Amino acid sequence: MRRISLGISYFELLLVLALLGLLAAAAAPRIRMTAVDRQTARSVARQVTADLRYARQLALTDAGSNTRGYDLIMEGSGSFTGYSICNRQSGKVLQAAPISSNIQCTGGRIFSFGPMGNLLAGSATELQAGAGDETYSITIIPATGSVLCQKKEVKIKEKEKPKKPKRGRR
Repeated sequence: MRRISLGISYFELLLVLALLGLLAAAAAPRIRMTAVDRQTARSVARQVTADLRYARQLALTDAGSNTRGYDLIMEGSGSFTGYSICNRQSGKVLQAAPISSNIQCTGGRIFSFGPMGNLLAGSATELQAGAGDETYSITIIPATGSVLCQKKEVKIKEKEKPKKPKRGRR
């Protein structure tokens, strides 16, 4: 008489787990770490915003002894690789910071704040930092030197719906 088994054996369970492990290992390189990239983009945008505000604050605080102000200078070509805050009067670099290579940071190169906290003529007014589908726009208002950081909304076009033909009376 033959015995009927209603369960699975230990060997079958191990075989299925091994196959799932192989599939996961093959798929892992294709999976981008978009959540990490988005968080990094957000962090870079906030850090650059804070450092722009810091450069402006330095210009206001040192206005009595430094009549030329402070610069925040973006470094690298194409997508920026870092930036530094410089005293315009002495040329001394006060602070430097890198930007992660997986973050696209583009826009203006030199942001110069005068002793009144405003942007000096010829200064850039905008930067973008992003990764994947998440981008942040950093804008400086020239007259006041106020620095704003906003997430750019990605607009997805809706599929055009076919127009219904008008039915007239006959």
